[in-house]
Amino acid sequence: MNKGSLTSSVAMLILLFSIACHAKTFYVDPSGGLITNDGSEEHPWSTLQEVFEKKLISSKMFETKPAVTGGALTVKNPDAPVKPGDTLLCKNGYHGTVSAIEYYNDDWITLRAFPAHSPRIAAIEIRSACRFRLVGFTISPSFAPQFKRSTIINFSSHNWTGPIRECIAEACTCYTVPDASGWTKEQWDTLSCNGISLSGPSCTARGNVFKNVNFGISVTGDSCLADGNSVTGFAGDGMRGLGDYDVFQYNTIKNCYAVNANHDDGFQSWSLDDSGNPGGGVVYGIILRGNTIINYEDPDQPFRGTLQGIGCFDGMFSGWLVENNVVITDHWHGITLSGAENCVIVNNTVVDINEESPGPPWIRISGHKNGTPSSGCIVRNNLTTDLSCSDTGVTADHNIIVKTYDDYFVNYAGKDLHLRAECDAIDAGSDEFAVLNDHDRLGRPAGSSVDVGAYEYGAQGVKRERVLPGGGYGFSCVSKGHLLLVTLPSAGGVLTLFDGMGRVMKNVDCGGRSSLYVSLPQQSASMLLLRYKNGVSVYYRRMVFM
Repeated sequence: MNKGSLTSSVAMLILLFSIACHAKTFYVDPSGGLITNDGSEEHPWSTLQEVFEKKLISSKMFETKPAVTGGALTVKNPDAPVKPGDTLLCKNGYHGTVSAIEYYNDDWITLRAFPAHSPRIAAIEIRSACRFRLVGFTISPSFAPQFKRSTIINFSSHNWTGPIRECIAEACTCYTVPDASGWTKEQWDTLSCNGISLSGPSCTARGNVFKNVNFGISVTGDSCLADGNSVTGFAGDGMRGLGDYDVFQYNTIKNCYAVNANHDDGFQSWSLDDSGNPGGGVVYGIILRGNTIINYEDPDQPFRGTLQGIGCFDGMFSGWLVENNVVITDHWHGITLSGAENCVIVNNTVVDINEESPGPPWIRISGHKNGTPSSGCIVRNNLTTDLSCSDTGVTADHNIIVKTYDDYFVNYAGKDLHLRAECDAIDAGSDEFAVLNDHDRLGRPAGSSVDVGAYEYGAQGVKRERVLPGGGYGFSCVSKGHLLLVTLPSAGGVLTLFDGMGRVMKNVDCGGRSSLYVSLPQQSASMLLLRYKNGVSVYYRRMVFM
């Protein structure tokens, strides 16, 4: 490292240490607080709703309206006690309905449950803002004095006040009502609220619980992450992904209620053209990894519908990776991409939940409904009840069609789809483009070759790989053995790989390609930084190998 780099690094460390030292913690307690207090632990404020209504948080907002990206910002609430970098700890009790509009924070402001507490709010909208972290709340419109149907957690943009970006919801429990077992069909249709909306770039939903909702997790922003959430009981789609380079991983989606004309999906996506018409654009670089989608748990569930597992019908879909997902459903569409280019569907397990029609579910790549054929796709190492792929543009190999469940699974009736000892799927996969870990995030292969399906028999140890999305990096990359599958935000340009010390490891001329495989340098590295440059546009992506 040269002297200039060392000086810059030391200066950054000093800045970060200075910010950390000045960060403060404030306290909010509905049972014993007053909004006229100073927010200390001894003298807490009353509710989170009042903290925002009384303008106790200093931030920034666009100076002129309508807001324009890159426009000048001005200080908002300059004398307020809460500053960017601070934390508000909220204690048990009802904190109202929270509306945070026009807060562009230079550093993260954390709204967090006090340890071992479960503060309640009716709903929260964070709009035209950035760098808010929401942790550990229980959120339901049923807490409000008067019920109002809304999106429970809404990270939203506005064409007047500005866009949303870089906000996090984590470890929250969200529901329309705590128990919907007595709901009528009409109540499910008219009362169920949407769970969470991520409508701006680099937003995250992690480890949240959504129950008795309409649409569970809706993502329209780019480079967003939905990780480790559960959606149990939903009347719309479990997850929707319309942004580019989003990651949906290790989520559990189950118990669909068919109460209206919506064709329900565990995950759904479609493209839009510039006029907002479906099927006229391209959705780039989505990763669907390790998700579990179950049509229903109780065969006697009221209003039980037939759930499409992963249903993407209005492409094009470019550079997608669909790996290690488990789909148990009562439909033909287990995993379907209609209009795909350079997509990989690998090591998934797809089975029927019953012997009724529709079904059995398939894994399918077909052409776009406008006649555009799919191209450059791979379907490999999948364990499925059916396979239906285009004759051209799709390489399909090392897949197994399941006819008798007991030949393959530990307990099909109990929805345990781990592999039985000595079944035909063990060591039957191809190592080329194989997934480095399985549905349980345990390393592959455990035997002479990878297994077919989402689970690796005999897998042990910790996670082998972790991809860090978000932060506006703007493109996706996934390791496939000694190769990286890289999906770019545009065609052409130059891709550069750096090691953890910032040293150049490799330069790649991307030519006219928007996705490509890149061989990893022989030097081992625990972290890679990828930089993609095309004209004046520059994008970054970080990968950590574990």
